[in-house]
Formats: sequence, C-alpha cells, structure tokens
Amino acid sequence: MELTLTYLALLFYLSASLAYMGSLIARPGKLLRAAGILTRVGFVLHTGALAVHLYQQGRPPANLADWLSFYAWATVAVYIVTEVHYESKVIGSFAIPLVVLLLGASAALPKTIETLSPPLKNFGVWTHVILTLLGNAAFALACCGALMFLVQEWLLKSRHPGILFERLPSLKLLDDLCHFSLTLGFPLLTLGLLSGVLLSYSVWGSFLSWDGRQIWSTITWVFYAALLHGRLAGGWRGRKAAILSIIGFCGVVFGFLVANLLIRGTHAF
Repeated sequence: MELTLTYLALLFYLSASLAYMGSLIARPGKLLRAAGILTRVGFVLHTGALAVHLYQQGRPPANLADWLSFYAWATVAVYIVTEVHYESKVIGSFAIPLVVLLLGASAALPKTIETLSPPLKNFGVWTHVILTLLGNAAFALACCGALMFLVQEWLLKSRHPGILFERLPSLKLLDDLCHFSLTLGFPLLTLGLLSGVLLSYSVWGSFLSWDGRQIWSTITWVFYAALLHGRLAGGWRGRKAAILSIIGFCGVVFGFLVANLLIRGTHAF
C-alpha cells in the first residue's frame, strides 16, 4: 500500500511539474489551476503513504530513502503555504520539479528496515525530525525563489527577454519570497536543533554528541543566521542574497547526503 501511494503521488507530482513548466511558455490560466489541483492530490496521496509507513514501521525516517521522501513531503507542505501567502502558483514551476527529483530518488533507493533503539522511542524524536524537516524545506523554497530571481534578473538585462520574463514573478516578489522562506525556516530549524540537543541530553546524558550530522547542522544554522541577520540588519537584498540562499541549500543537501551516508553517528536511528 505504501509503495502504491508513493508511486501515485510521484505520478501526480510529475504531472503537476509538467503543467507548471508548461505554464511558462503557454497560456498559464488553466495549466496553473490544473497544476495546483494535481499538486494537492499528490500531497494527499503522499501523506497517506507516509501515514502507512509510520503505522508499519513505528519510527521516524531511518535511512536516506525515508529522509528524501519525508523531505519531499515537507517541501510540498511549505510550498502550498507559500503559494497561498503570495497567491502565485508559478513558484511551483521550480519547486515541484525539485519534489519530483527528491521523491523519485527515494523511490529508486533500497528500503532497508532499521529498528529504532529503545531510548529513542519517545515524542522528542518526532518533534526534532518534523521541525528540522520543515525548516530545511523552507530553505529549499528560498533556493527556488533565488534561482527564479537570478533567471528573471538575467532576462531583465537581456535585449529580448521573451515570454518567460512575462510569466515569472517580479524581482521584488521573488526577493520577498526568499525572505519569507528564510524567516519561516530559521525558527523551525532552531527549534528542531534545540529539541535535538534536549533529546541528546535525555538519552545520552550530554547536550551534544558531535556526530557528523550535528556538526553540519550547526554549521548550516550559523550560515542561515548570518544570512538572515544580513538581510535584516545589513540590507542584503537581490542578487547577493539569492546567491547565498542557493549556497545555503547546497549545504543542506550536503548534510542530507554525505553526512547521512558517510558520518551517521548517533543519527543512525
């Protein structure tokens, strides 16, 4: 049942992705409406797949395939919030293809079954995982907005911007989108890391075990703290902030892939 729902969700996300991208070159009205519906149906199916997974496994994500699936789900959740907030569906033309990539990679990876150690079977684990995933998902949206900003800026400077320039949101809206995503993601990541520190103390008797993912999560947090401070106090806007948002998300991806595969430590749930 889980696999069936996952593949159906992937199919709907893929269809939505094609509709979103098609809206960039064709009349966007009907395509964007269809893409929005397809995305939400995919999200419902994906939620069902994860619910079945949690019921059967009874644990948070414990391998790369699980993490990618949960991360894809969190990214769609944050995207829907962002779309409603800005009333702009065209953002999905960058965000939903990323979701297809994440969930497609998850479906292709082997599903190893790992048992959660008894000390970690508490509510704190779920709090830590959910907050961290949602925070990082918001950073994914910031990256998508940053990529759109750079594309729109390049089109604006070109002599013949073409139809894509008309379809993409304004530079101001895209910059605001990046800021909104950062201000949404940073508190969530902060709470996620704090809950992880408290969990570490309750389970192992120390606030930090300094395994690979904890170290990299701390580095990521410091980077985004500096970026958000720069935007709020230093007036970082536009191209500079966009490039830094992309670099930050590359760091998040590194933490998910390299730290997960090579330096798992205490995070090997």
